[in-house]
Amino acid sequence: MSSLRDKVVLVTGGAHRLGRAVALELAARGAHLAINYHRSAAEALDTARDVAGFGVAALPIQADAADPSQVDAMVERVERDLGRIDHWIAAAGVFRRTPVASVTADDWRDMTRGNYETLRVCAERIAPTMVRRGGSIVAFGDVGGIRPWADYIPYCVAKARVMAYAAELAARLAPSVRVNCILPGPVLFPPGYPAPARQREIDRTLLGRAGSAGAIARSVAFLVESEYITGVRLPVDGGRLLR
Repeated sequence: MSSLRDKVVLVTGGAHRLGRAVALELAARGAHLAINYHRSAAEALDTARDVAGFGVAALPIQADAADPSQVDAMVERVERDLGRIDHWIAAAGVFRRTPVASVTADDWRDMTRGNYETLRVCAERIAPTMVRRGGSIVAFGDVGGIRPWADYIPYCVAKARVMAYAAELAARLAPSVRVNCILPGPVLFPPGYPAPARQREIDRTLLGRAGSAGAIARSVAFLVESEYITGVRLPVDGGRLLR
């Protein structure tokens, strides 16, 4: 039996893409899910329906994960409706091409807010409630935070901050809360991602292929269920960091 059975997991950014894959994987292992979304209401409802198909609770909940007052309200509702938060998956993020020649101050602000502030703001409000009961946090970094991608520098810098902050959380919240960071590689390229750049990233992996959302979701579940792992940065990148 999975150690996640009847646990309550909050997935910020859980409506679509990797967040959705994680929510479905954890639901399949018996966890109840709070599925946070910002603007993706239709996708959140679809994900909640599919999560509920596993016979677990599914609570879609709208909140801007970088807004303190909205996060406060989200945490209060999850605790009221589902009783507690045992694990938190910080999957909220923003990713778009920002060529160096045309990058703007707004690009830097958006990447920082959508990727780093969504972790920091939520951690300040979620972590204190988790410390009392124990649990785990999995943050979403990126291999680009170690080896930046050309034309995505603001995103990569924001993910490097995520990784540093996750390590600080692991030290601060131990021993009651474990904190780890997943580092996806070339997985789920966004619509419009240039085909030459896509192939270049695939060619840089040792395995010679793009990864799947399922591979990321299973790796997240591994970190949540592994009771003696904390402070880890786990690349799931087909070996890209070795090239």
